[in-house]
Amino acid sequence: MFGSSLDVAIGLIFVYFLLAVIVSHVNEIIAGAFSWRAAALEDGIRHLLADGDLADRVLKHPLIARLSGKEGRRPSQIPSQLFARAVFDVLVPPPPTPGSTPDEAAIANAVDLAAAKLPDPAKATLVSILRQAGPQLAQKRAAVEAWFDDAMDRLSGVYKRQVQWVTLGLGALAVVVLNVDTIAIASALWHDQGIRAAVTGAAQQASGAMAMDNAVNTLYDFGLPIGWSVLPIDAAMWGMKAAGLALSILAVSLGAPFWFDLLNRLANLRASGPKPETAAERAEKAQSDKSTAEKK
Repeated sequence: MFGSSLDVAIGLIFVYFLLAVIVSHVNEIIAGAFSWRAAALEDGIRHLLADGDLADRVLKHPLIARLSGKEGRRPSQIPSQLFARAVFDVLVPPPPTPGSTPDEAAIANAVDLAAAKLPDPAKATLVSILRQAGPQLAQKRAAVEAWFDDAMDRLSGVYKRQVQWVTLGLGALAVVVLNVDTIAIASALWHDQGIRAAVTGAAQQASGAMAMDNAVNTLYDFGLPIGWSVLPIDAAMWGMKAAGLALSILAVSLGAPFWFDLLNRLANLRASGPKPETAAERAEKAQSDKSTAEKK
């Protein structure tokens, strides 16, 4: 009984993982098409620098502009070291003479003076950061890098929350269109040993880097009750269907990494436990019990 219950749980989690992989890939395609990450990064930098002209010059700096890979596109990621170098180059342009060795103390002083000439609130923020960092140029760069990293951590959290809502919407759409009903799938896995064994076997071979087309094909490989070939016939069945779909939507919203990690844990638990009885072994045991009862 425990083995069957565990296999049903593994099967359900595997279905959730496959559906979450599909939703994740669609989400990535949409985010790439609309450059969500790049737009969020640019907005974050503009908010961080608090000065439109300064932000424009930093974003157009060759070190930043070339990160996009294509002309006219915006970068979706900027290392903090490059950001700090771009800010310092904008504040104090490097000397035009190639190969000249700049005086770091003079540059550090020039950066402080240039920051003090910025309009508020950019001036107040940068002057405070540079003053607290110390007199050395390396200290000032490290302080700006840490300032940028902290801001990007906050921006990443905001972006993830926004994407989570998109994931929830895409998950709801996929679950309803494909009719991925948790209750119906759990029932099929519980009552059909062949389906349960096939799904469990495939789950143990699952990869965290599964492509979207592989996930779609795998989802339909086992004869699970997915799709709208049969419709509920009364209000009670529709209510059960709505509950099953709602459970699937909530599950998919947790994301593919969550389900893949849980799938590996349960698969390891199954592998370390006693081997489930086969149908032949159960039939032999039942016959043996019957013979023992007849003798008594």
